[in-house]
Amino acid sequence: MQRGQFTSRLGFILAASGSAVGLGNIWGFPTNAAENGGAAFVLMYLILAFALAYPALIAELIVGRHSRANMVTSLHTIASTPSGAKIATPVGLAGIITASMILCFYSLVAGWMLAHTMATLANALAFHTLAEWLVTFGLTRNILFACGFIGLTVWVISAGIEHGIEAWSRRLMPSLLLLLIALIVYVLLQDGAFEGLWVFIVPDFTQLANPQLIMSALGQAFFSMSLGVGTMLVYGSYLRADEN
Repeated sequence: MQRGQFTSRLGFILAASGSAVGLGNIWGFPTNAAENGGAAFVLMYLILAFALAYPALIAELIVGRHSRANMVTSLHTIASTPSGAKIATPVGLAGIITASMILCFYSLVAGWMLAHTMATLANALAFHTLAEWLVTFGLTRNILFACGFIGLTVWVISAGIEHGIEAWSRRLMPSLLLLLIALIVYVLLQDGAFEGLWVFIVPDFTQLANPQLIMSALGQAFFSMSLGVGTMLVYGSYLRADEN
């Protein structure tokens, strides 16, 4: 059976961006910035992203394209010593387990988003009792919509790279961009928005040596680029051989 590939550079970029610019970043980045000096955090994040995270991203993509396999097999492929081959399996499995744990909280939070989206539609159709249940925090609702989100994820992935991940990234990423623009406009219209924006623009350079800020910025940089769990490695394995 022939292995699927991304059909275009744009499709790959949109899919990779979808992995990076997700709910975790939209939610987590402002929180980290607010707790760690605002613009100082953003500045340190950009420095670490270009100095450490970006090279790691390129390395994962190169390893993936070279090996054309999953994380465990890819690490075995590039291992040049017996000791390297010995740790390839546990390191690869650790990445897969970490990705699975990330899916656990992502599916729960994404389930909340699905429920609130449906609540908006229910209110518009005058199903107020249903809408109230959809926005009320509860175990049944959380499990139902988390499973629903996982089901949608499996459905997209089962369609393969070209007709699944790439196709849906082409459809959904422009929608996410429009949603982000609308969110920015909405936030800027709130009281005190420009005072908060000033905190993001003007860095407090005395905070740059704060170890907590540095570690938070480093973690955010690696999380933003989906590094260390094999996501970019696997995406790289579906790149065409002639793609740069």
